Amino acid sequence: MSRQERSVRHVDRESEPTATPDPAPDGASVLKSVHAYNENQWNNLVIHADQGTLFHRHEWLAAVEEGLDRDPRHVVVSTDSNPVALMPNFVQPFQPPLDAATAVSDALGLGVMKSADVGFGGPIVARNEAETVERLFDALEATITQRILYHRISTYHPGHVRYGQYLESRGYEAKADLATFLLDLSTGWETILETMDRSRRKDVRRAHEQEYRVEIGPLDEDIRRTHEMYAKNTERVGGTVKDFSFFRALQDRLPERVRVFTAVVDGETVGRYVYLLDRENDTLHHWLSAIPDRDCYSFYPAELMHSRAIKWGIERGFEEYSFGRAGAHFDNGVFRFKNQYGAEPVRVLRWERGPNPLVWPAFKYGRRLVARRES
Repeated sequence: MSRQERSVRHVDRESEPTATPDPAPDGASVLKSVHAYNENQWNNLVIHADQGTLFHRHEWLAAVEEGLDRDPRHVVVSTDSNPVALMPNFVQPFQPPLDAATAVSDALGLGVMKSADVGFGGPIVARNEAETVERLFDALEATITQRILYHRISTYHPGHVRYGQYLESRGYEAKADLATFLLDLSTGWETILETMDRSRRKDVRRAHEQEYRVEIGPLDEDIRRTHEMYAKNTERVGGTVKDFSFFRALQDRLPERVRVFTAVVDGETVGRYVYLLDRENDTLHHWLSAIPDRDCYSFYPAELMHSRAIKWGIERGFEEYSFGRAGAHFDNGVFRFKNQYGAEPVRVLRWERGPNPLVWPAFKYGRRLVARRES
């Protein structure tokens, strides 16, 4: 049995007794599957709530549940059998940043709980905010056992800053180590081009001097090859590859919300980007990169695909273009690259709380040591 399988088993056994198996018509429920709640009712709340995003939608959560190693713990508050607040969460095995900590993590069966991972999350509330938020977090807290190393809320939606003091009162700590980059599309392409960093603008123009085309299609058009290219890109930069099963689940659940942009130069494919269409938030997300080989960068695939996608987003009425996350460090190469497009770095709002008074401080100390070593 793998370490991951052992961790999942420990987490499930510990948290099972506190989870509500079916949604209550009134009150707070903790769902072990998004399928336990009516899809139309769920999405109706997401669409009309100020903080609702694509990552809160029933279909997105279903794809994560079906395609990844995640154990749902979604909290819903209902009134008259209708949802008035929800907060998606998933429990997953804890992956220590240091190999030396693996044995301890395995022995304790530690897991972590994250809001709407992968993606962004946080609570969305439709009415009676003060009372409803309290019920939401009371229900959530009942599911967080000592084997959950921490619960993390992660969101880029500025509306969630309203919960900062409340979360602090419940023992959550704020983090400011990630940013996402948002580009205002209302100014139009020519203005966006002119406000780019000089070096980035030069590379964009060089990219368009080639014999090229950028193809746009659904995820299932060449889904296996897209995943292979994405996996090579992710492994090259030291990231964690999402399973092909997640790609398939996304295509099954959200075919109209995913688009693949493919850069072709002199008849050869030099890269692909996977985009998410967040209509709830009027944002076009550059989500996954699939540039399989470093040699491809000599053909400026990033400039070709970002340029075409920005124009495409403008044509379709999106308000913002998201370049995705990066470490909030002035010397981070990805941070600088995205900033050069003229996109505004926006803090990713993250709050964490660890229930174990012994393990949680030790983990934070170890994490600080790792961060200092890598900075």
